[in-house]
Amino acid sequence: MRPTLSAATSPRWSRRAVAVAVVALAVSLTAVLAAGAGACGGSSPAPAATVTVTASPSASLSASPAPSSTGATATAQLVVAVAGGPKANGISVVNASGKVKQLVAPSGGPIRDISWAPGGTRLAFLRAVSETNSTSSLFVYNVSRKLLYQVGAGIAPADIDSYAWVGATQVVESYFPVGATTYHANGTLYLRDIAKSSGQVVKDSAGHVVRGVAVSSSAEATRIAFVTYGAKSSGQIAESLRLYDADNLGVSTVATGQAPTGADGDQFTWPSISPDGALIAALQTGSDIGFGCTVYGADGTKHLQSSGLIWPAPVAWTSHGTRLAFGGGRDTGSGEQGGLLVWSVGASKATPIITGLKQPITSLAWTPKASQISYAVAQPSGLQSSLWIVNADGSNRHLLLANGSWPAWAIAPVSFP
Repeated sequence: MRPTLSAATSPRWSRRAVAVAVVALAVSLTAVLAAGAGACGGSSPAPAATVTVTASPSASLSASPAPSSTGATATAQLVVAVAGGPKANGISVVNASGKVKQLVAPSGGPIRDISWAPGGTRLAFLRAVSETNSTSSLFVYNVSRKLLYQVGAGIAPADIDSYAWVGATQVVESYFPVGATTYHANGTLYLRDIAKSSGQVVKDSAGHVVRGVAVSSSAEATRIAFVTYGAKSSGQIAESLRLYDADNLGVSTVATGQAPTGADGDQFTWPSISPDGALIAALQTGSDIGFGCTVYGADGTKHLQSSGLIWPAPVAWTSHGTRLAFGGGRDTGSGEQGGLLVWSVGASKATPIITGLKQPITSLAWTPKASQISYAVAQPSGLQSSLWIVNADGSNRHLLLANGSWPAWAIAPVSFP
């Protein structure tokens, strides 16, 4: 049976399409988000516990308790969801008035890959078992029902490698059986309809199960990018960047490479497909200082090759796919310094807009209007990150939250008392 990978009738948002607003250290979130940009989403909390999100080193915002599940329908409003807490294992949402609400109570291991479904009615994220056990589960928070639940995979229990929204209620995920080897191995791609509690493995036109890791979806869910690993030989493992076409169920190879089996390293780390499905960005990482960011066309043509960087981090496309942002610094000889780069489609190279960071960037996101970028910077110790925001040209850089990472902005029906 053919998987239905087309989006719902509502407009499809790219996985990392976000709205961001500029926040001055002494300016309230109300002024910032009003001046900021576009649409994004939020949700209401489940627990009544209190969480504090710091807007600057000296100012804090306290989360309000969860409202009753009865009453009038909440008005959709601009909010941002962030992973926070001492262990980065909880999620709070902040609205334009500066009010904070806890959606997900701190529990288990660190949270990553927060993203909103099209329409802002559901929030998904991956959570590890603990700080030392990276086995991850996929969770979804339903805004209207104020319900948090764990999403199963093709088998249960499972270790979810990655996922991407492909509709308002559908996700495609890569999973492994718990206990299976996951490094340099292929997971199973699985299409799940959360609303119907149903799913099926993804198959190609010949009926073969599609296997790989690091899934990423185009805006209309017509193309899925992923990575597969092949045979091992002489201390190397073959790997390839691939593209699944939901219209004809074809699987094509975009690029191939080799990775060392005895050390960390990959040719296609954190692949991210552009909203229109025409380009795929991937990082070349390794144990030695220096990594690269390459942007491939669907036919394998290289549109960007940026090398000699340090501290790789996931990339982010603008909602229209005309620009790409990624973290990456330089070893200046007198010390390592992190940075943020922006590449415009068609340009010969990426432009550094921030340099001299003492710690790596861990996650980032654009505004829908592509005017600003929010990015999290690792703190010297622990699992926390500080969340910053900057104009696309590198100007007006400000601290947004002293503790926050994996920002996900949306317009969603959230009520704040």
